[in-house]
Amino acid sequence: MKYGMNMLLWGTHITEEQFHLFKDFKKAGFDGVEVPVFEGDAEHYLKMGQALSDAGLECTVVTCLGADSNPASSDPEIQKAALTTLKWVIEMSAALKAKILVGPYFAAHGHFEIEDSIEQSRKRSASVIKEVAQYAQQFNIQLSLEFLNRFEIFLLNCTEDTANYLDLVNEPNVGILYDTHHANIEEKSILKAFEKHSSKINHIHFSESHRGVCGDGQVKWDENKQAVENSNYDDWIVIEAFAHDIPGFSEIAHVWRPMFETKLQLCQDSLKFCQELMNKKLILA
Repeated sequence: MKYGMNMLLWGTHITEEQFHLFKDFKKAGFDGVEVPVFEGDAEHYLKMGQALSDAGLECTVVTCLGADSNPASSDPEIQKAALTTLKWVIEMSAALKAKILVGPYFAAHGHFEIEDSIEQSRKRSASVIKEVAQYAQQFNIQLSLEFLNRFEIFLLNCTEDTANYLDLVNEPNVGILYDTHHANIEEKSILKAFEKHSSKINHIHFSESHRGVCGDGQVKWDENKQAVENSNYDDWIVIEAFAHDIPGFSEIAHVWRPMFETKLQLCQDSLKFCQELMNKKLILA
């Protein structure tokens, strides 16, 4: 298992002034970080990739889209904008030497206008993501699509939704991102969701119900541990937490109050919890 930290905790664009954090992550015991890619150029991400390598870390990439680049839109120009944006993110991911691009980029986050039907929206979205997946193949990059809870997106809300959507995309390098925060809201049974669709899960976020320190909220961690263990998943587990002090993003993430002491302490405490969780023996009733 590899453990990463999602750097959205520090903002949507990681600057050179923040590269020093990579050594802190390595010292804490992380194997890598999840880099948000929303702006910048190849030169910036090449420098970041080198800084990560120098610190002994790998990386994954996360992104999402807004209403002006919504793959599910019926407007061809908006669909074209989505395709152009995601191809650019793939290129920046390659500059970082990342092998997987994750996130809810199959639709616009926080956009709830259903133009005709959810079914038709999914078909339109899948046609765009199929082309993105094909483009990503030349860089040996996988896609991992993150279903979100009903309060953040309407297109895909659970593992079953996303598995059915993958059938529409029908590309070998596309899988499901399973996030404990969203699953805590949407799944009827975490164990059954994994049992049925574990072969399609290619990335995992461990995130608490309140987006703070893992183990300090309402997520059913033992059940999640058992589900992951039963599936023989052995790849990235990325810790995801959000802060209340990121202008523009904190509002999107709906984080209105501080949920932890310091960001680095959150990282250390969450990593310790997750490693101990995955290493312990469970005795479930």
